[in-house]
Amino acid sequence: MALQLTEKRYEGEDFADVDFAGDVWEDIQFIDCDFSDASLVNLQTKRASFDRCRFIGSELYGGQHQSSSFLSCTFERAALHGASFNGCRFTGSTFTDCRMLPLTIRDCDLTLVSLAGAKLAGIDLSGLRMREANLVAANMSGCDLRRADLTGARAQRLDLRGADLRGARVDAALWVGAVLTGALVDVEQAMLFAASHGLVLEVADDA
Repeated sequence: MALQLTEKRYEGEDFADVDFAGDVWEDIQFIDCDFSDASLVNLQTKRASFDRCRFIGSELYGGQHQSSSFLSCTFERAALHGASFNGCRFTGSTFTDCRMLPLTIRDCDLTLVSLAGAKLAGIDLSGLRMREANLVAANMSGCDLRRADLTGARAQRLDLRGADLRGARVDAALWVGAVLTGALVDVEQAMLFAASHGLVLEVADDA
């Protein structure tokens, strides 16, 4: 079922199973709306706002999203592959069993986002804000995480094998909980890794 949106603000609306494929949404707000099983294929948004919306089984692949926000939203079994997010906010949103590869995400805020168990191997996550994110058992092997902010992230069993972490802001929980085989780090990070594992570093006295 296709539907043409005519308003700039929607609250508590049921858009389940609705076909919005290829639509262009600018400066529009959705609050507590249900997009379960909706077709949002190739959707383009600019400065759109989604607050506490549900995307369960939704098709969002191929979409282009610029300066939009998805705050405390639920993404479950959603298809996000091939989508692009630039300058977007996802604060407090949860992603469960979603298809996310390939994915383009630039200059985005993922503070307090839950990506537990997410499959994100090999994508560019550089410079992202992921403070206090739930990354438990996520696969970020081979990811570019340079300059990303991972402060306070839950990182138990997080797969970072072969990832590039240079310049990333990381605390002890990640150094202890994540799998880091082959990860690329800078000297300062190597020292923090050693300290978090109880090693004592001694500087040689060449004199």
